[in-house]
Amino acid sequence: MRAWYWFLKIILSPIAALLCPRKIMNKYKYKKYERGQIVISNHLSWMDIIYVYFGLPGGLKRALSKKENRGNKAQQAFMQTIGVIFVDRDKPELSSMRTCINALKDGDTLAICPEGTRNRVNRELQPLHSGTALFALKGNAQVIPYVVHHKGKLFRRNYLGVGDPVDLSDLYGRRTDEATLQEATERFRMAMQKTLDELGVWVEQKGWKKHKKENKIEKRTLKREYKAARKAYAKCSHSK
Repeated sequence: MRAWYWFLKIILSPIAALLCPRKIMNKYKYKKYERGQIVISNHLSWMDIIYVYFGLPGGLKRALSKKENRGNKAQQAFMQTIGVIFVDRDKPELSSMRTCINALKDGDTLAICPEGTRNRVNRELQPLHSGTALFALKGNAQVIPYVVHHKGKLFRRNYLGVGDPVDLSDLYGRRTDEATLQEATERFRMAMQKTLDELGVWVEQKGWKKHKKENKIEKRTLKREYKAARKAYAKCSHSK
């Protein structure tokens, strides 16, 4: 699965960049942890999965999808090959839940939209389902918000933002009863909303241009420091 995933990602990345151009706020916050990760995102269009697969660095990312998206047997086999896990939103099967939890325990990344369905009304977050909290606590996973600014359109730039990891340290090991799941789910909602708010300001202020300028300044500074160090080394060597 991993080899096939990497093959497709390398081949399709230029196409994804052309069809779904994007700018990502705080991309540096997304990094590989020692344990499994859950990327939680709002859900505005079918393009959201492309933003996750091709917008974030790193290896295999598995994604949850409703069983209605399985299509025919060939389509289902292909989607499962690239890491899609199909679930019944009304009556989640134990096997699907076990697959998700085992993937997290194996150190994989699981992409989930806690809203459960596409938001067709506005950009405001819909109520979150508690299934993500169950996976996170059972799989001892690191949870990271990754939000979409607006509904994606082909060939139109979109903006995405990576938020701070959600702290669940006090909930790991506790009984996963309704109160615990609601507490974790509320933390997810707050983290996603905070990231959405920050992303809105970032887009309004064109933060990607500021970041690009800062990178140029940093590169110039490093280049000057490198030249100065080389001159000092050459002078020291000559004096000996």
